[in-house]
Amino acid sequence: MKKFVQACVVISILASSLVSAEESVDWSEQQLAKLPKSEKPVRLFNGKDTDGWEGQTEKYFSVKDGIIIAKNEKENAPKASTYLVTKKKYRNFRLIFESKLVTSEMHSGIALWGKTVEKAGDPYSYMGHLVMYPSNYGFYDLYRRNSIYRDTKKIAKKAGKQHDWNRMEILAIGHRIRHVINGKPVADWSDPKPELCQSGPIGLQLHSNKVPQEVQFRGLILTEDPEDTLVTVDAKKSDDETSKSTATQSVDSAKLAHIAAAMKKFVATKQISGAVTLVAKGGKVVDFTAVGQANIEDNLPMRKDSMFAIASMTKPITATAVLILQDEEKLSVDDPVAKYIPEFSKVSLKSGSPKRELTIRDLMTHTSGLVGRQSADVSLKQTACELAKRPLGFEPGTMWKYSPGLTVCGHIIEVASGQRYEDFILKRILQPLNMNDTTFFPTQSQQGRLATLYQPTADKNSIEPGTHALLDFSKPRVPNPSGGLFSTASDMAKFYQMILNGGELDGKRIVSKAAVQQMTAVQTGKLKTGFTPGNGWGLGWCVVREPQGVTEMLSPGTYGHGGAFGTQGSTPSDR
Repeated sequence: MKKFVQACVVISILASSLVSAEESVDWSEQQLAKLPKSEKPVRLFNGKDTDGWEGQTEKYFSVKDGIIIAKNEKENAPKASTYLVTKKKYRNFRLIFESKLVTSEMHSGIALWGKTVEKAGDPYSYMGHLVMYPSNYGFYDLYRRNSIYRDTKKIAKKAGKQHDWNRMEILAIGHRIRHVINGKPVADWSDPKPELCQSGPIGLQLHSNKVPQEVQFRGLILTEDPEDTLVTVDAKKSDDETSKSTATQSVDSAKLAHIAAAMKKFVATKQISGAVTLVAKGGKVVDFTAVGQANIEDNLPMRKDSMFAIASMTKPITATAVLILQDEEKLSVDDPVAKYIPEFSKVSLKSGSPKRELTIRDLMTHTSGLVGRQSADVSLKQTACELAKRPLGFEPGTMWKYSPGLTVCGHIIEVASGQRYEDFILKRILQPLNMNDTTFFPTQSQQGRLATLYQPTADKNSIEPGTHALLDFSKPRVPNPSGGLFSTASDMAKFYQMILNGGELDGKRIVSKAAVQQMTAVQTGKLKTGFTPGNGWGLGWCVVREPQGVTEMLSPGTYGHGGAFGTQGSTPSDR
């Protein structure tokens, strides 16, 4: 298989926000006016007693003057952290509360996404996630993975107040946790192991210790299935407005300068002919650079609007189309493929029939067992039917192997929507996002902006023009759902920003937040997946579980996709 080193496009999309706190006595109650209309507040604490909670109330937890007090003396210090937990379980929620460390320097925290367990004789210890404050900040996975996110940049420590009331908001949606302290967003983290993010009680922590300790809690207002936006920030600026205005300042300009320098080095050493790189943060482009040449032989410079064959970066766009149809209840990713393409009812292994039916989820996660090239030389229907005739390489769901599964999804989109695949992509994704330079069928003018495909010379010391059927415009073309799109850096940035925003861009909703969370969460469990170690697979997206090797610089939960001709896009999970 030839290795192509096409002049490349690299896209990185991030988000950030920076706001100040608002002073008020009944602070938690005053935040109710800021809640989205779709959210119904529930007061977890009635201000009088621990009704609705359970824990060691006779020994450690009490209520006084509208405050929950967690307290121990030296003589009865808990050997394991003990919790006052809600009797009801919660999964996706917003929690608004105040907390104060009165005595000792131990941290406290809010436990979630887990269950009570017995430890060191305490029946109300907790196994799950912990949001820590105010002596130590970050996220902890109790009794499983220890520290999973640390406040290494001291953002939370600067925002927090030791031995004083801290006003906080925790937004826990899908496998993502966002934390606000005194009006300032201090953490935004997505768990690379979403299978550990389960419905569970919310717990107030009294840390294990050997000294007197007291922690106080008040407010504790919760909403379920919240919108993915922070509400306890400075009312003068929304998250998005603040993110955009501070994006450039929050990115290290010196590090940004290294991007172009690195690309120029690749050009000088003849590894690539040129590159276009784009970095965005908080919805604002903070670096956009073109270096080198789009065509060496004709001495054509690389430009910011140069177009590229993005190959497999097409897959997340196809996956988004599938999830749009799921949002509209026209299909489910757990549906059998045969429901839409009857020929798949006869799919088989070399040894006989598979143990279960092939599902759309299998196709999108590359766990279907389908084998062979990802090309689409005839209609998508005929291509899918031909794939159904091939013996599966393994039992569905038991292994991961890069496959033409998304190609089959292209025809499922046609069946479920009643439209041609390319028309659905155009009308439901590309046009609403104003991705005017993203197409399966480049015009004559757009072909003039295409970066030339190059490959290493035989001695590996230089590059030379390469060939590929995708770039042969002399023959009729079939839109390939696995890898047929052409695009620009700025167009792809719009798509990635839409996904980062939870399925919306510039007021246009493309796909639901729940769908985005489902697509970008690991769906392959503990299967070994991807081309590099430490990765998992979502629905059409690669997800970094444990950064290492080429992904070492990325954060856990980062999701994106690359293309065979040197293109790449990613969104770090910590935004």
